[in-house]
Amino acid sequence: MTGLPIPNPPADRIVQGMDRHSLAFRANREADEASLAVAGEIDMFTAESLYQQARRLVDTSVSRLVLDLGEVTFCDSLGVAALVRIYKYGAAVDCRLRLTNLRQHVAHILQISGLDQVFEVELA
Repeated sequence: MTGLPIPNPPADRIVQGMDRHSLAFRANREADEASLAVAGEIDMFTAESLYQQARRLVDTSVSRLVLDLGEVTFCDSLGVAALVRIYKYGAAVDCRLRLTNLRQHVAHILQISGLDQVFEVELA
């Protein structure tokens, strides 16, 4: 098999590829419950920022953290690891973690890993 040169991708595809790894957050707090809406891809480039955002909310002495994952379009193993880290961090300070609005692909990852039995989970 001989290699053929791959044509350069159009410039707009390069920009989309660079933008692909963004993650957006919207935080809210009411009484002793905090919520964090997450949008985008949770992967090796964004998992740490998710963990840090969640940790900041847990540090405000809430008893429950709700992660709204309804706008998460992708989650890899490092994303799952970030969720486990958030769970453990919260548990250490008596803060329960609840995952809401899970899309099918994220719910499936949690199911096959058994984490749907660990986290409080609410499907979309």
